[in-house]
Amino acid sequence: MASYGQEFAKELAAELRAQKARRKVSDEQISEAIGVHRVSVSRYLTGDRPIPIVVFADLCRFLQVSPVKLVDEAEQRTRRNP
Repeated sequence: MASYGQEFAKELAAELRAQKARRKVSDEQISEAIGVHRVSVSRYLTGDRPIPIVVFADLCRFLQVSPVKLVDEAEQRTRRNP
């Protein structure tokens, strides 16, 4: 059974992927904009690697979405899927 933190991280990654899709941008475009290797971006967005807070802030800025909104959405989804 996954911990609450692991489930939350997966939901947060899912929210970021949804924003990426809405903005119609690639991992490569994100990588170039925030200065993080493309493979790392991919791993962050699939939930395979924890997202450092600094990278999370950069992702939110690039995707033009409030970090608070993403965290809130991920929190709600995590609570629905115990």
